[in-house]
Amino acid sequence: MVTQPWLGPGWDPSGDFAAIQQEMNRLFESLLGQAPGRVQPAERTWAPPMDVCETKTEVQVLVELAGIPLARIQIEIVEGVLTIRGERDPDPAFRQDQLLQLERRYGPFYRSLNLPSIVDPEGVRASYRDGVLEIRLPKRPEATPRVISVEAV
Repeated sequence: MVTQPWLGPGWDPSGDFAAIQQEMNRLFESLLGQAPGRVQPAERTWAPPMDVCETKTEVQVLVELAGIPLARIQIEIVEGVLTIRGERDPDPAFRQDQLLQLERRYGPFYRSLNLPSIVDPEGVRASYRDGVLEIRLPKRPEATPRVISVEAV
């Protein structure tokens, strides 16, 4: 066996690997709300997937909220910030002791988006269909490109 004086006597590499594994488990638990290998509903706030698109006349926001009743969704615009929040409850048909895999997120959700100054908050429309929330934010008339014709003189 080759001794390495900088490691000190009694250094055990397997002990370091166990410590690294424990630290990785702690990291996953803090980031994902659960440790690897455990199946449990996450009680932390989550963020649903969101797409944002800009056309000539409006900004469109699509948010995937499958399984969330419309009554549990709130939308507000305050000082140029669009905020969408709500909550999804776990399916009561599944008991905790019966779960084998849990990938969907439950509990409160929150999404926030800074709106460009070209958006007119007075004309905002929202609809909810097939688990997708669609928010249409019209642009202010002065933000819409205007074509100017040139006269020949």
